[in-house]
Amino acid sequence: MIDIRIKYQASIFVDANDITPSPDIISPLIDIFRDKTFIPNTFQEIGPASPVPKVRLRLSTTNNEWNIAFATHRINIDKNPIEPRGSNLGELSDFCSEAMDFFGRILNKFNKRANRLTLNTNGLFEEMTETQLSTIYTKLFKTTKFYSENPPFEWDWRSVSEIPIKILELTDSLYVITILKRVRGEIGGQSGVSKLDRIQCSPDINTSSQNTNYRFGLPHIKNYFPQALEIHNMLIEQMEEYINA
Repeated sequence: MIDIRIKYQASIFVDANDITPSPDIISPLIDIFRDKTFIPNTFQEIGPASPVPKVRLRLSTTNNEWNIAFATHRINIDKNPIEPRGSNLGELSDFCSEAMDFFGRILNKFNKRANRLTLNTNGLFEEMTETQLSTIYTKLFKTTKFYSENPPFEWDWRSVSEIPIKILELTDSLYVITILKRVRGEIGGQSGVSKLDRIQCSPDINTSSQNTNYRFGLPHIKNYFPQALEIHNMLIEQMEEYINA
């Protein structure tokens, strides 16, 4: 099972170019999120949509647990760990409910529709022995003689499938992505910093990027996330069964 939660993220792809870090935008946003005590700040957006760094708006809690980032063509809602094991992230179903509430406040205020919806998470499975970790590698990979004789201590496995999905009256395509990695790092705790060597699991469920029509309103978003959550949980369960078999 997932033992350490690293991040939850929900995103909607919208034309958010006009949601800028200006007083006319920040003031109404602070108002609709007054009960959440978000603080406005900015981030530098760099990427295909913005090859030249662009200053964009972000709302954050004081401890950085919650972040809402308004990029040019998407809005990301992130929930981050504020303690080493990420227990504050809670259940993913609760996160999805809060994210849908946040998206609703934003879309109702700015009259936006989305053309893509995503849900992705990042977490670490429980500790395993070196034998267990090596066995998982041999299950997932048919490799060359060198790596058979010298098992790697880091690796990356990724699979992507496309399946149909019905979102209210709309028929769409869903990309279902699962990434497994063996990772090494450090984690803090009451007794100080300790090293870790674990399997990281990162499911990513998102609608097709091929259809660029802004077709998803708030009812579609509220219909999508419970479906994405169900698929996400199925992926985690199947991965656990597979690596523990």
